[in-house]
Amino acid sequence: MEYRVLESESWETIHECFDEAFSDYAVEMHVPFDKFQNIMLRNGVDLKYSMGLYDAEKLVGFIVNGTGVWHDLPTVYDSGTGILREYRGKKYSRTLFSRLRDLLSRTRYQQYLLEVIQTNIPAYTLYLREGFTMTRELQCFRIEKERLHREDPHCDIQFRTVSVVDWDAVTAFWNAAPSWQNSIPAIERISSQFEKIAAYAGDTLTGYGVFGRESGELVHIAVRKDFRKRGIGTALLNEISSRTQSPGLRIVNIDGSDKETTGFLRKRGFENDVNQFEMIL
Repeated sequence: MEYRVLESESWETIHECFDEAFSDYAVEMHVPFDKFQNIMLRNGVDLKYSMGLYDAEKLVGFIVNGTGVWHDLPTVYDSGTGILREYRGKKYSRTLFSRLRDLLSRTRYQQYLLEVIQTNIPAYTLYLREGFTMTRELQCFRIEKERLHREDPHCDIQFRTVSVVDWDAVTAFWNAAPSWQNSIPAIERISSQFEKIAAYAGDTLTGYGVFGRESGELVHIAVRKDFRKRGIGTALLNEISSRTQSPGLRIVNIDGSDKETTGFLRKRGFENDVNQFEMIL
């Protein structure tokens, strides 16, 4: 067995290994190659800081990492870790991560961020053993659009499609910071693939949404705090639903402490199907 930096590996080979490694995962992870590339781009993946496990010349395990800034510190983000089924339970994961830590110790990056599904006890245990601490719980929701509670919000709101989000304005609308894959840099990396709408009451920006028209992924939805409880969130959700082509909507990694947002989603009929821990080293 050999451990190598993935800098010279092809994306096609990594995708093939990714697809096979996650074929029995708790959450459906199969994605076509073009969507896989988009995920890697969105997360800022840099193969110079990613590590692979090889059996002869076959890639059988990987850790692919994004790079950026998190809470003002240079950070590496685990965009995907996987090992083929027949190589599990043999301590390869631990050695793979150890080799990666050695690599990262020689860089400018000061912290390592990841998310792990709560039911993935072996991975969670491994990360605790390696010194990670849990920073927050993240919750994921989904709904079939036919089940969405579409009550009439009775609010005088106009929606505008925008090409650029006024981040300086809308960050004040947040209850909690988004996770890495929903962060401002992640959205901006593939901005053209998202539709963005702004909700106005007259000339006042009162809310906004960022979403995938084809995928039904709801990346951001937020209402200005002094305009809440007026039906604007419901109007935003209805508008987003009408603009998407998918049969359902999905939103990932809502901060579990944000009871206002999770309560709003549940009231609209969304189901909490997956929970994760955000962890940092």
